[in-house]
Amino acid sequence: MNSSEQYGKSNNSQRGFTLIEVMVAMLIVSVGILGVAGIQLVSLQQNQSAMLNSEALMVGNTILDRIRANAQSDYGGVDYTDVPTAAARNCITSSCSPAEMAVYDIAQWKCSINSTLEPVANTSHPVCLSLATEGKLPDGNGRIVKATDSYTVTIEWRDDRAGARREISLRTQIRGT
Repeated sequence: MNSSEQYGKSNNSQRGFTLIEVMVAMLIVSVGILGVAGIQLVSLQQNQSAMLNSEALMVGNTILDRIRANAQSDYGGVDYTDVPTAAARNCITSSCSPAEMAVYDIAQWKCSINSTLEPVANTSHPVCLSLATEGKLPDGNGRIVKATDSYTVTIEWRDDRAGARREISLRTQIRGT
Protein backbone atom coordinates (compact mmCIF):
# COMPACT_ATOMS: atom_id res chain seq x y z
CA MET A 1 0.00 0.00 0.00
CA ASN A 2 1.40 3.39 -0.92
CA SER A 3 1.16 6.46 1.25
CA SER A 4 -1.66 8.13 -0.75
CA GLU A 5 -3.87 5.06 -0.40
CA GLN A 6 -3.02 4.82 3.27
CA TYR A 7 -4.46 8.25 4.08
CA GLY A 8 -7.30 8.10 1.56
CA LYS A 9 -6.05 10.92 -0.67
CA SER A 10 -5.28 10.75 -4.31
CA ASN A 11 -2.50 12.60 -6.12
CA ASN A 12 -5.05 14.79 -7.97
CA SER A 13 -6.43 16.35 -4.79
CA GLN A 14 -2.92 17.13 -3.59
CA ARG A 15 -2.14 19.08 -6.76
CA GLY A 16 -5.31 21.17 -6.49
CA PHE A 17 -4.69 21.99 -2.89
CA THR A 18 -1.15 23.20 -3.72
CA LEU A 19 -2.49 25.51 -6.44
CA ILE A 20 -4.92 27.12 -3.98
CA GLU A 21 -2.12 27.59 -1.48
CA VAL A 22 0.02 29.33 -4.12
CA MET A 23 -2.86 31.63 -5.13
CA VAL A 24 -3.53 32.60 -1.50
CA ALA A 25 0.17 33.24 -0.93
CA MET A 26 0.31 35.44 -4.05
CA LEU A 27 -2.70 37.40 -2.81
CA ILE A 28 -1.08 37.96 0.58
CA VAL A 29 2.23 39.02 -0.98
CA SER A 30 0.40 41.39 -3.38
CA VAL A 31 -1.46 43.08 -0.54
CA GLY A 32 1.82 43.42 1.37
CA ILE A 33 3.57 45.00 -1.62
CA LEU A 34 0.70 47.46 -2.10
CA GLY A 35 0.92 48.38 1.58
CA VAL A 36 4.66 49.01 1.36
CA ALA A 37 4.17 51.12 -1.79
CA GLY A 38 1.52 53.19 0.01
CA ILE A 39 3.81 53.76 2.97
CA GLN A 40 6.62 54.79 0.59
CA LEU A 41 4.32 57.32 -1.10
CA VAL A 42 3.27 58.87 2.21
CA SER A 43 6.92 58.98 3.28
CA LEU A 44 7.92 60.87 0.12
CA GLN A 45 5.11 63.39 0.65
CA GLN A 46 6.11 63.93 4.27
CA ASN A 47 9.77 64.38 3.30
CA GLN A 48 8.78 67.03 0.74
CA SER A 49 6.69 68.82 3.35
CA ALA A 50 9.53 68.70 5.89
CA MET A 51 11.98 70.07 3.32
CA LEU A 52 9.68 73.02 2.50
CA ASN A 53 9.19 73.69 6.21
CA SER A 54 12.97 73.71 6.75
CA GLU A 55 13.42 76.07 3.81
CA ALA A 56 10.79 78.44 5.24
CA LEU A 57 12.49 78.40 8.64
CA MET A 58 15.86 79.14 7.06
CA VAL A 59 14.46 82.05 5.01
CA GLY A 60 12.64 83.42 8.06
CA ASN A 61 15.71 83.23 10.27
CA THR A 62 17.81 84.90 7.56
CA ILE A 63 15.63 88.03 7.48
CA LEU A 64 15.49 88.11 11.30
CA ASP A 65 19.30 88.05 11.37
CA ARG A 66 19.38 90.93 8.88
CA ILE A 67 16.88 92.88 10.96
CA ARG A 68 18.99 92.41 14.09
CA ALA A 69 22.15 93.41 12.19
CA ASN A 70 20.52 96.62 10.88
CA ALA A 71 18.40 97.46 13.94
CA GLN A 72 18.31 101.21 13.23
CA SER A 73 16.23 100.66 10.06
CA ASP A 74 12.53 99.89 9.87
CA TYR A 75 11.71 96.55 8.26
CA GLY A 76 8.04 96.55 9.27
CA GLY A 77 5.02 96.90 7.06
CA VAL A 78 5.94 94.28 4.46
CA ASP A 79 2.78 92.48 3.37
CA TYR A 80 2.02 89.33 1.43
CA THR A 81 0.97 91.31 -1.63
CA ASP A 82 4.19 93.35 -1.79
CA VAL A 83 6.56 92.45 -4.63
CA PRO A 84 10.33 92.87 -4.43
CA THR A 85 11.18 96.55 -4.82
CA ALA A 86 12.71 97.48 -8.16
CA ALA A 87 14.67 100.27 -6.46
CA ALA A 88 16.62 97.76 -4.41
CA ARG A 89 20.29 98.63 -4.76
CA ASN A 90 22.72 95.75 -4.60
CA CYS A 91 24.40 96.41 -1.28
CA ILE A 92 26.96 93.66 -1.81
CA THR A 93 28.59 95.38 -4.77
CA SER A 94 28.10 98.97 -3.58
CA SER A 95 27.94 100.94 -0.36
CA CYS A 96 24.46 101.48 1.10
CA SER A 97 22.88 103.50 3.87
CA PRO A 98 21.00 101.58 6.59
CA ALA A 99 17.67 102.44 4.89
CA GLU A 100 18.95 101.22 1.50
CA MET A 101 20.24 98.07 3.18
CA ALA A 102 16.74 97.43 4.59
CA VAL A 103 15.19 97.80 1.11
CA TYR A 104 17.84 95.46 -0.32
CA ASP A 105 17.36 92.91 2.48
CA ILE A 106 13.58 92.87 2.01
CA ALA A 107 13.85 92.53 -1.79
CA GLN A 108 16.33 89.67 -1.48
CA TRP A 109 14.17 88.03 1.20
CA LYS A 110 11.01 88.27 -0.92
CA CYS A 111 12.93 86.81 -3.89
CA SER A 112 14.30 83.95 -1.78
CA ILE A 113 10.74 83.00 -0.83
CA ASN A 114 9.30 83.12 -4.34
CA SER A 115 11.04 84.70 -7.32
CA THR A 116 8.30 83.85 -9.82
CA LEU A 117 6.52 86.79 -11.42
CA GLU A 118 4.02 84.73 -13.40
CA PRO A 119 3.60 81.15 -12.08
CA VAL A 120 1.87 79.87 -15.24
CA ALA A 121 4.59 81.14 -17.57
CA ASN A 122 7.26 80.38 -14.93
CA THR A 123 8.98 83.74 -15.45
CA SER A 124 11.19 85.26 -12.78
CA HIS A 125 10.70 88.70 -11.32
CA PRO A 126 13.22 91.18 -12.85
CA VAL A 127 14.47 92.28 -9.41
CA CYS A 128 15.11 88.65 -8.46
CA LEU A 129 17.05 88.15 -11.66
CA SER A 130 19.18 91.23 -10.99
CA LEU A 131 19.84 90.04 -7.41
CA ALA A 132 20.56 86.50 -8.67
CA THR A 133 18.16 85.09 -6.08
CA GLU A 134 15.82 82.20 -6.73
CA GLY A 135 12.78 81.37 -4.61
CA LYS A 136 12.42 77.92 -3.15
CA LEU A 137 8.85 77.83 -1.81
CA PRO A 138 5.98 77.02 -4.20
CA ASP A 139 3.53 79.94 -4.26
CA GLY A 140 5.45 81.29 -1.27
CA ASN A 141 4.94 84.68 0.28
CA GLY A 142 5.94 86.53 3.41
CA ARG A 143 5.17 89.48 5.62
CA ILE A 144 6.95 91.38 8.34
CA VAL A 145 5.04 93.09 11.14
CA LYS A 146 6.74 95.42 13.58
CA ALA A 147 5.49 95.92 17.11
CA THR A 148 7.07 98.33 19.58
CA ASP A 149 10.29 96.41 20.12
CA SER A 150 9.80 93.21 18.14
CA TYR A 151 9.30 91.91 14.62
CA THR A 152 7.12 88.98 13.56
CA VAL A 153 7.98 87.31 10.26
CA THR A 154 5.35 85.05 8.70
CA ILE A 155 6.03 82.87 5.67
CA GLU A 156 3.39 80.85 3.84
CA TRP A 157 3.57 78.42 0.92
CA ARG A 158 1.64 75.73 -0.94
CA ASP A 159 2.53 72.49 0.80
CA ASP A 160 1.04 69.91 -1.56
CA ARG A 161 -0.48 69.42 -4.99
CA ALA A 162 -3.98 69.72 -3.57
CA GLY A 163 -3.20 73.36 -2.72
CA ALA A 164 -3.04 73.07 1.08
CA ARG A 165 -1.23 76.10 2.51
CA ARG A 166 1.17 76.09 5.44
CA GLU A 167 2.71 78.95 7.33
CA ILE A 168 5.25 79.57 10.02
CA SER A 169 5.74 82.63 12.16
CA LEU A 170 8.99 83.68 13.81
CA ARG A 171 9.55 86.55 16.18
CA THR A 172 12.57 88.46 17.39
CA GLN A 173 12.93 91.23 19.92
CA ILE A 174 15.05 94.24 19.03
CA ARG A 175 16.61 96.17 21.89
CA GLY A 176 17.35 99.84 21.60
CA THR A 177 15.08 100.64 18.68
